[in-house]
Amino acid sequence: MVKLKEFLSKTYASRRFNWIAFGLIAVMILIAYSNTFTASFHFDDNPAILENDSIRHATVANILRILAGNRPVVYLSIMLNYQLNGLNVVGWHIFNIGVHIVNSIFVYLLILWTLTLPVFGDKFSDKAKRMALFGALLFGVHPVQTESVTYIISRSELLATCFYLLAFLFFIKGAPSGRFSYALGVLVAAFLSMGSKEWAVTLPAVLMAYDILFFADGKLKPVLRRWAFYLMAALPWALVLKSLNLTAAGGTAGVGFNLVSTTGLTPWTYLLTSLNVIWTYVRILVLPINQNLDYEYPVAKALFELPTIISFAGHLVVVGGAFWLAWKKGWKLIPFGVAWFYIGLSPTQSFVPVVDVIFEHRVYMPSIGFFLAFIVVYEEVFEWWQARRTAKTAAGAA
Repeated sequence: MVKLKEFLSKTYASRRFNWIAFGLIAVMILIAYSNTFTASFHFDDNPAILENDSIRHATVANILRILAGNRPVVYLSIMLNYQLNGLNVVGWHIFNIGVHIVNSIFVYLLILWTLTLPVFGDKFSDKAKRMALFGALLFGVHPVQTESVTYIISRSELLATCFYLLAFLFFIKGAPSGRFSYALGVLVAAFLSMGSKEWAVTLPAVLMAYDILFFADGKLKPVLRRWAFYLMAALPWALVLKSLNLTAAGGTAGVGFNLVSTTGLTPWTYLLTSLNVIWTYVRILVLPINQNLDYEYPVAKALFELPTIISFAGHLVVVGGAFWLAWKKGWKLIPFGVAWFYIGLSPTQSFVPVVDVIFEHRVYMPSIGFFLAFIVVYEEVFEWWQARRTAKTAAGAA
């Protein structure tokens, strides 16, 4: 047992372990999605792909039309896929799964670089890579990601998350030194993320939460000195503002943010329903059973009804507990995971009505925060249990 631990410690410490981790992540995801390569086009795939004439020919006019529309990055990828594969679904699934593999590798790097920040000293020095791999594999093969990966048009989630994470990695590397080249990297990645899906407007807020917790140690002045990074992350909001519509009585928040949906949902009833929906996402993340592509979800009518009031109280406990852990106990990782999860869900599960009150693909990017918090809790519980067993063994031997 001792030799095994020494071998694992040396393996984790080796420089080549990252490449081993990347390969393992890719292989596990390919195994998990090996039976999906021939899954057919469904639902919104039809208007976006099968009935979309603008992707048929890669002409200058068609490219300019795509660039002027909503989610240009997604539709340029669709045009590229069509030029390479036509309507052969295999090529489309290869693209989606490939982006998901890249995202999972980015999650590995995000967790690894975070755990090895100076703020943690040597706390995670011998287990950072193991924890990063655990978190990336959870993200990569968890069943909740099935809709985002196999539903072809949901590549909007995949691409937005890919560039969102890339912006984060640029920020982690560049913020401590303030190098402007990294700020430009954030700008490009943020534009590509926003050009894939509108929820990427949350990037500056999540970057600021990361900065406050891991770089600035709760102080505001160091955050303000990095204003260039936040400006670069916020400039792409222009892509969303041009399509915003807060008064129209139709559509969804996925394209334009409308305050009254075609189903008659109001901002208040949608907010109340979202309180319940978020707990459904948490339940699926913990226990992924009874998943569905098209839920028939009950609409909440009043705050003081069951289960809405319980959901509301639960959110207060989670958010309040995260603040308490951050400011009273000095914990950083769990509060940040909670912040990532809630901020990530805020564009689609708050007060802006969307025709469908729940879709599993909406939790794709926010789940990263959940998995980060989960691996930290798991590690703390495991260490506590090991210490308890060691103490009992020592007491028994005495």
